[in-house]
Amino acid sequence: MTRAREQDDGQAGEAEAALRRLMAAGTAAGLAAGDPVAMMAAFAEAQRAAGRGLRSAVELGRARGLSWRALADVLGVPASSLHRQFGQGDAVATTRETAAAPTVRDLEVRPTSVPPSVDLFVGRVHELADLSVLLRRSPVVSLVGPAGVGKTRLALEFAHRIRPAFPAGVWWVDLTVVTREWLVGPAVSAAAGPSHAGREVRHVAAELTRAGPLLLVLDNCEHLIEAVARLVTELRTAAPRMRVLTTTREAMRAAGETVMPLAPLPSAGRRLSEARGADVVRLFAARARDVRPDFDTDRWADVVVDICESLDRLPLAIELAARQSDLLEPDELRARLTEPLDVLTGRTSARHRSLRDAIRWSYDGLDDTAKAVFARLCILPGGFDQHTAAAVTADLGLTGTQLWALLADLTRKSMVITSGGRSRILESLRSFGKEMLAGDDLLAAQSGLIEWLATFERLAGNYWGSTFTAQDNQMAGEMDNVRYAVYVAEAIGHARRPTLVLLLAYLLSARQELAESNLLLTGLTGDPRTSTADRACAAWITSVNAGRLGDPAAATRHADVAEALARSLDDPDLLTAALISVMIARGLNGDVDGGIDVGAELLGRLRATGRHGALGRVLTIQASLLMGRGDVEAAQEAVAEVLALHEKGADPTLPMADRFADHWAAFLLSTAADVAIARGDDATAVEYLTAVLAGRFHHHHAVVGALQCLAFLAARQGRNERALTLAAGAAGIGYQLNGFRDAQLAAAMRTAERAVGPATARAAADRGRALTMADLKRYAIHGTAPAGGDGPGALTPRQQQIVHHIAGGLTNAQIAARLGISERTVASHVAGVRRKLDLRSRIDIALWATRTAPPAPGSRRPTRT
Repeated sequence: MTRAREQDDGQAGEAEAALRRLMAAGTAAGLAAGDPVAMMAAFAEAQRAAGRGLRSAVELGRARGLSWRALADVLGVPASSLHRQFGQGDAVATTRETAAAPTVRDLEVRPTSVPPSVDLFVGRVHELADLSVLLRRSPVVSLVGPAGVGKTRLALEFAHRIRPAFPAGVWWVDLTVVTREWLVGPAVSAAAGPSHAGREVRHVAAELTRAGPLLLVLDNCEHLIEAVARLVTELRTAAPRMRVLTTTREAMRAAGETVMPLAPLPSAGRRLSEARGADVVRLFAARARDVRPDFDTDRWADVVVDICESLDRLPLAIELAARQSDLLEPDELRARLTEPLDVLTGRTSARHRSLRDAIRWSYDGLDDTAKAVFARLCILPGGFDQHTAAAVTADLGLTGTQLWALLADLTRKSMVITSGGRSRILESLRSFGKEMLAGDDLLAAQSGLIEWLATFERLAGNYWGSTFTAQDNQMAGEMDNVRYAVYVAEAIGHARRPTLVLLLAYLLSARQELAESNLLLTGLTGDPRTSTADRACAAWITSVNAGRLGDPAAATRHADVAEALARSLDDPDLLTAALISVMIARGLNGDVDGGIDVGAELLGRLRATGRHGALGRVLTIQASLLMGRGDVEAAQEAVAEVLALHEKGADPTLPMADRFADHWAAFLLSTAADVAIARGDDATAVEYLTAVLAGRFHHHHAVVGALQCLAFLAARQGRNERALTLAAGAAGIGYQLNGFRDAQLAAAMRTAERAVGPATARAAADRGRALTMADLKRYAIHGTAPAGGDGPGALTPRQQQIVHHIAGGLTNAQIAARLGISERTVASHVAGVRRKLDLRSRIDIALWATRTAPPAPGSRRPTRT
């Protein structure tokens, strides 16, 4: 028994040795682009291999595309016998005499070369330059990125361009079909040519690099990452003049490796002229012309941009989409991309027949737990942080450490992209992951998300400053997830739906999406399941929205409802939020003294209970109201107290724009500038205002206030045209809160108009109304207007239609019904308009429309304030 086992082991070792030679020869033959001499030479080697090795050889031959007949002819056995033995799992039997051994001349076929480029290479100019620099500095460079991002195509283009720099040659090894770790070395040896097949790769590399530097390109390494890392380390020792470039979805993390992440193609510019020259548009057009030579880029540029954005600007996805241009017009294709994995199929390469194939390659390499985590994360349209990830995977029973390790591994494998503390999954991968999740697993992930988002019951929170901003930013980061959770909660009848609707309405209000916010709130107040606390929250948010829409009477009415409901509950935070809305509403409605009285009561409550979190917030609003009453000294005292409170926790070495880069601090500086102007301290006012406009944090009202203050200062300094431009621009993009500032500004502008005359005044105001928020901020800081702006001509006719309907107050669903297109298409057009015009929200679009274009017949204008 022992002797038999030893005999079997000996035969297995002999078979393995023969198989190494055989696989190397087969690899060389496959890379020889169908050369029959090379193919015969490779499989002649099979006649000296044991039956066990031959079975693996046949498996390789089939993977290379050889027919059973071709294999049978080479091996000298009937095709039916070969097929039967292979199908039954037997060793493939043949005889040594059926084929002659190859001669040296037979083996000296043409050397393996880099595969030819089959299509035009587009873009990636900076990446090509970076690769050249990195390979001069580092012996090993890994191109790392997700499925479909274009790693292989970039490496191929680079290999063709760099070949003259490597006298010993460029070896290209596609590891896709190599399924065993121990075959990596033979595959690399075979890349040097059939004469080197079967030799130890380190000896081949050492020998050939005597002639000069050599570049080895290892394509598609992710499934053999550890074996590749070991081989590269070995080659670095044996052949120091060799350079290695790998393409992989996961870095090797080997000594000497430099990782070059490859991201999707850059976004197109916001102006149509920029979009036409963008890499995404050029790539789409190039592949579209492969199947439709008359493809008109100029006609479809904006639609192509939308398509590419919806595909995350992944080159593979763009190519697959573009190659359907012989069947679908771009706008038809865009409408069908709600299910991209079903639409994006085509012939690109054996492994990338469709986007789904490319993604499955990555997914299949995960273990079961990683697959489960990935699929659950894919329900999140808005990305995730560690808390959201924990919520949707809670049913898996993972510890925080385990989940973190899995997320890190998914990131290393390019299935998750992380930036700025937040992660996301590309839309194409997300579509695939959602297909993998169903039944109880899907319900568990959705329920976990709903329960987590429902904990954001801090809408009435007793916070201000950086704490408030951090929480506000966290909620804003979850906005798309909140929208999805509202939809799910409605579909499954979840009890937390009212809380989620409130959260979404609040977030929409903060982004000036006031029409949609009010629609949600109206539906919520009519729902008998809504609690008293939720009704109070809905009332104060509705009050804020009414004030922003220029309806002070409605703002007061809803604020009073919020106060009454909040006083009936034992909830100090909710009462604080309600009373703040009352302060603001009374100030808007002309009852400044009433607002100040409410503010005094609220400040007393906060100080008496030690709840100082909202103290700075209330003091800032109180200072603004005091200015409206003309009580400058009292306003100065309130501002000084808030400034001291804020500076207590700030880093004094930072510039003011950074020290005050949060939600309420920006509003504080705007209010403090009002006070400084009233006291004649223009220099301090300008310092505050510049910090507001230059800061990283954008507070809409604070920016509008800063522009108004600068307009007033410009008029006081005799710079009348600048004053009129700033004032008109601020009026076009904002809403007013400060009665004192409004009255002072109006008087100053009347004086400026008289000074320059009607024609010049109109021209200056028109310049201001034509500028976006970003343009106005640049103009206010640097004193120069942009060379040109986007006007109605920059939008397509369809986008102009949609802009007019937005200005008329229609929702996306109403616009879609009126134009006979899908709601998703409307949303895509709205996103395109925002990008082109650099606008933040629907209300910005509506206000832009009122000052730049005539209304469509029958459309309504939004209320201007």
